[in-house]
Amino acid sequence: MARTNARRGLPLTLWKYIASQYAWIFTGTLMALLSLVYVFEVIELLRRSSSKNAALAEILLMGFFKLPEVGMRIFPFAILFAGMICFWRMARSSELVVLRASGVSAWEFALPAMFAACLIAILKITVLSPAGAFVFGLYQDWDNHVLRGQTNTVAFTDSGLWLRQLNDDHTETVIHARNINPDWSMGDVMILLFNSSGQFLMRVDAPTAKLVPGQRWEVQNATAAKANTTPHFAANALLQTHLTPTKIEEEYTKPDAVSFWSFPKLIATIRRTGLAVTQLELYYDSLLAEPLLFMGIALLAVTFALRQQRAGGVMQLILIGLGVGFAIFFLRDFMRALANADIIPIPLAAWTPALLAVMIGASILLYSEDG
Repeated sequence: MARTNARRGLPLTLWKYIASQYAWIFTGTLMALLSLVYVFEVIELLRRSSSKNAALAEILLMGFFKLPEVGMRIFPFAILFAGMICFWRMARSSELVVLRASGVSAWEFALPAMFAACLIAILKITVLSPAGAFVFGLYQDWDNHVLRGQTNTVAFTDSGLWLRQLNDDHTETVIHARNINPDWSMGDVMILLFNSSGQFLMRVDAPTAKLVPGQRWEVQNATAAKANTTPHFAANALLQTHLTPTKIEEEYTKPDAVSFWSFPKLIATIRRTGLAVTQLELYYDSLLAEPLLFMGIALLAVTFALRQQRAGGVMQLILIGLGVGFAIFFLRDFMRALANADIIPIPLAAWTPALLAVMIGASILLYSEDG
């Protein structure tokens, strides 16, 4: 019987070896980048808190809580540099030479890195993103109270929109509305007024109210009731405010403080109130596209590392990595800007960078391997 020498792909042991090497290098790269970011964040917080009564330990802790805001954005850089470093090291130690000599194609040893990148993306959006949203929410509360001296907050529940604002006389107002129109007139409004100690002062109910940006809330046909008094009717009531539609939208469209698992319910709730949810939908779709994006970035890293290994030059490898990373960032931001302006659909904006990364990486590898 004739013996065949047909190879059945990369052995499982090598699969695990390449994937684990990639994962460990990614972890080290990410920690190095986060450490650098943390130093700059602490320096900035020290500058901002120089006139505040904030302890050094508190600032160091808040610098850590602020890391998710930037940390989640530098994951693509860590994925890219991890792939480049991993395969550059394998080339330097002649491991790739042995693999290629045994008939293993670049496609086969790129797959473990792509698989590891996909798992990292899934871990990021399902575990790290919710945890990061929680700690970043703690930082936002501290930043508003200690550094900014503001308590303006926005929340959405099944019953509608809730706003909280600190007034010039140090009283606090909580406003609730079941629905909001594009001109920021609101329906089924309830307003609660508290003194600086948090004691209830007054409740106002009205069918409609309208925001005059940065000046006042105009409440029509209101029923007002102070503590322990009989309610009375007021045809018109005015409530001073510094809020504007832009400030309110900035509050509720901050995705860094929202857990991945909370996005569908939050988007549905905000949509019921009548407000725009384009930015939140775009961010959520971008998270769903990240496994494919990270796989594409890992494939790009392999192709650049292999080509540069043949040409030589570590500095060129670093410059290529930076260039590719910034190009991906620019493309994602550009596509998001188009989607926010309603020029292109949200899914197209979210998935195009990921698809392009995979297609470009595959094209370069095809050209390198098959000519």
